[in-house]
Amino acid sequence: MTYWLKNVVEPNLASKTAANYEMFARLYIVPAIGAKRLDKLTVRDVQTWVNKIRALCQCCAQGKDAARPVAHSNPKRRRQCCAVGKCCASKHSEWTVHDAYMTLRAALSNAVREETLSRNIAANIKMPVPRKRKVKPWSVDEARTFLESARTREDPMYPAYVLVLVLGLRLGEALGLRWEDVDLANAEMSIGWQLQRVAGKLLYRRTKTDASDATLPFPEIVTAALRARQRARDEARETAGDSWQETGLVFTTASGRPVEPSKSSAIGWIRSRCCISALYGPRTTSETTEAQTGEASLAWAFRWVEPRRFELLTSCLQRRMPIMLDLRRRRSAV
Repeated sequence: MTYWLKNVVEPNLASKTAANYEMFARLYIVPAIGAKRLDKLTVRDVQTWVNKIRALCQCCAQGKDAARPVAHSNPKRRRQCCAVGKCCASKHSEWTVHDAYMTLRAALSNAVREETLSRNIAANIKMPVPRKRKVKPWSVDEARTFLESARTREDPMYPAYVLVLVLGLRLGEALGLRWEDVDLANAEMSIGWQLQRVAGKLLYRRTKTDASDATLPFPEIVTAALRARQRARDEARETAGDSWQETGLVFTTASGRPVEPSKSSAIGWIRSRCCISALYGPRTTSETTEAQTGEASLAWAFRWVEPRRFELLTSCLQRRMPIMLDLRRRRSAV
């Protein structure tokens, strides 16, 4: 596992992917079957290991409760379950079990490619793919109400919320957006960079794939929000004086430094509630929303720039976004 992580994963995969592989190897694979020779590993060994992960209390296995102090002023932060003989039976989710298995399978696949093994025995394991948890998306009215509320209370992240809800930007893409990639005069922006916290390091890196890159036209509500953000940046820069750190990012702290992604989970949560978030794997539309009546009013509108993908997108919408289709029909009828 050490060879695979250091010589295959780290040099060739994205930092976040490499960090996830390292975590699953360190917590689940190496402690259980790391001492076993590859040529001695059997299907039964792997199946037993998978079943054990499912049944194991992760608090006991990882010493989570034992790592807490015996005494603490906050009762919730002192030892309270497994370390004091009261197992909390905190089982792993099916996704955790699945991802640990897929990490082992990827490592064994590499061993097959390098001819260390003749076959990948993990491929013979029965491992169902867990069903994704369904999240009820916001309706258009709910999204509009949220944006109006954020603007009214002068939330400093209001422009980021607009980018997420209107253009479907991901958390890292919103925080990694640079002013040089925004053309307010032509109402366009280029998405190609993201800001991420990986293994304790703040990384500014390109989006994962070329398909993630996109030049997005945007409606007036986005223009207004970004201009407001410009004014806020100028005021903050003047107030900070010599302590201002120029990064060129659209969203910064009061001193010009990048906004910490790990402290911006609200943006990711908001995106999960967005009606159109499921469309934004590879981007497939040039304009997704437009202002209808004023800066904070949303009307979801679709203008397909790739006709050959229309059938695929329509199928996706019919399956996951009936609200969007209804709005599109109403727009066409006007």
